[in-house]
Amino acid sequence: MSDDAVGLRVADEVRSLGVEGVDVQDHSTSGLDIIDIVLDYESVIVVDAILTGRNPPGTTMILTPEDFGHTVSAGSPHEINIFTAIELGRRVYPDRMPREITLVAVEVADVSTIGEEMTPEVENAVPAIVKRVIELARTGQS
Repeated sequence: MSDDAVGLRVADEVRSLGVEGVDVQDHSTSGLDIIDIVLDYESVIVVDAILTGRNPPGTTMILTPEDFGHTVSAGSPHEINIFTAIELGRRVYPDRMPREITLVAVEVADVSTIGEEMTPEVENAVPAIVKRVIELARTGQS
């Protein structure tokens, strides 16, 4: 759905560069499914769209689960956000969850238009996002 594809697009670009030691996966998932995806990795970088309305489209924010401690809640298992799932995974699989998880959140403008084209602002930001993801992967996400 338009800008919501930014994570998939960045994954495709990073994969095409063949960065040594980096396993690129793309998933359209949410909730508890994230746990099975990240198990047994030492570190994980998640690239996803975020719609806050506080930043220009294409703005990239580097966040960690600790930035979202206030959003961890015990709601319906079907509507668990990524950070609640990560916290649950850490409790259930403390030795198998990644040591480090980084979210590259990309401010978007349109997540409701059905189509493969992203807005120009988000499309133009993709090369910089790819560069940042590779930097994070090479430096251990610090």
